[in-house]
Amino acid sequence: MQLSLAPMQDVTDLALMRTLCRVGSMPDFFTTAYFRSTATTCALAEANLRCIMENETGVPVVAQLAGSEAGPLVRDARELLRLPVAGINLNAGCPAPLVNRHGAGAALLRDPERFRRVLLALREVVPAGMFSVKCRVGWESAAEFPVLLECMAEAQPDLVIVHGRTRCQVYGGAVDREAVRLAVSRLDCPVLGNGDIQSSQQARAWLEGVCPAGVSVGRGAVRNPFLFRELRGGPRASDEEMRCYFRVLAEETLRILHTRRTLAAHCNRMKKYLAFCYPDFTAQQEYALRRCSRMDEMLGILQSAVAPFSRVRGVEGS
Repeated sequence: MQLSLAPMQDVTDLALMRTLCRVGSMPDFFTTAYFRSTATTCALAEANLRCIMENETGVPVVAQLAGSEAGPLVRDARELLRLPVAGINLNAGCPAPLVNRHGAGAALLRDPERFRRVLLALREVVPAGMFSVKCRVGWESAAEFPVLLECMAEAQPDLVIVHGRTRCQVYGGAVDREAVRLAVSRLDCPVLGNGDIQSSQQARAWLEGVCPAGVSVGRGAVRNPFLFRELRGGPRASDEEMRCYFRVLAEETLRILHTRRTLAAHCNRMKKYLAFCYPDFTAQQEYALRRCSRMDEMLGILQSAVAPFSRVRGVEGS
């Protein structure tokens, strides 16, 4: 079983990686948020580079690339392979309009032939064992997925992560587990399932009935960072551990702010993570957290919440 922290822009950063390490709940590998490849440049985002160059967790980091043309992606894959990365991941799943407008992310799935060319070009330059793909099951419909699977089967990636939604669904609607199961049956490499995994029960249902090789958890791991520990047979988090999580996350967030260490900047950075946690607080707590501009005030609200994560720690369907 492989456990992965799914890449999320502005969220799966060095602070979250260090926090998971400090609370003792770690995936098997991290994946950076995407490096954007274009014909003229690769946006080597500082935050993503820090995940690679300042990673002291002991867990490998895979660099993710997003682009629409084989040439720039190959160029930037070669550049990133000079760094201490565990692999290169192709982003074929991001539904953001700005990314899709330029043919990258999930927009690659609209043109299977382009998708195929990109896959084959990257496979040629990325060493064995180091090439992975994160994709959705199609742009408009899962009926598109068999052709996309043929493209991936030809390129022979070493790992595929499937978000069981189309791009048009964005993050809403039901996750198509049958499409993920189809990928498991059609591809020779391990396939990890991804999409709305919020509890250990949900993750185990994926592992037992859909994708036994493993799962990639995104928003659920921010809401309940102890999910990886639970899936390895460890205990559910106590309320005090959850309070500790917020304290540690605040400390690590401050570390990555560098010169922008104002009280408001610190709170605003924390709100990037808390956006995934608001469903577990009362409406009054959420309102207060959204308005916070001082970290002591924010931590006071978080610490006073009796058991904000009681649902995600053990209730199916939360």
